[in-house]
Amino acid sequence: MPSKVTLTAATKYAEFTEESNALDYLEKTLDFIKTAVGNPVEWKWVVLAIHGALYGFMICTLKGTDPDNVCVTTKAGHVKLIDFRAARKRCQQPEFTSVSGFTNVLRLTHNEDLALDMIHNDFRNQFLHYRPTLWSIEVTGMPFVIDLGLDVLRKVALDMGGYYAHYDREKVAKLIGRGKHLLQKNFDLSKQG
Repeated sequence: MPSKVTLTAATKYAEFTEESNALDYLEKTLDFIKTAVGNPVEWKWVVLAIHGALYGFMICTLKGTDPDNVCVTTKAGHVKLIDFRAARKRCQQPEFTSVSGFTNVLRLTHNEDLALDMIHNDFRNQFLHYRPTLWSIEVTGMPFVIDLGLDVLRKVALDMGGYYAHYDREKVAKLIGRGKHLLQKNFDLSKQG
């Protein structure tokens, strides 16, 4: 027999906003970087967390004051949130980033562009839509890819100037800095690039 859930006056709620969600993913990225030091399987969770942080902060930056800025209408008439690829593309297009003239276009280096492709296509999508198979991943280069992902995260969350997003920019900067420090302290990034 299934458990019965009783709601009482003491019932607590978990509340989420796009900003708190993005920040939570960033915090989880750091937690998983710490555990990946001794356990290579944890890189899966680092990838999923940084992907969520990147996507979340892209949405925060692009939405401005209007959530419709990050939505599309399907042929069936349903409104849905744009996906990671569309958010990434829009962050690089002036017509989508000029929310009241306060935002800058995302400019990626060649290596940052490759790192985002790897994070999204090669790893995140494979982890999320896993097909039954034996999949062996060389994790030697993973710290370098995640370090580049943190660089992109800094650009999206702090440098693009999404002034209507309500998150503590100082906290975000410190978390990104801590993540980069963890990677540099525990992994040799100089051999990766």
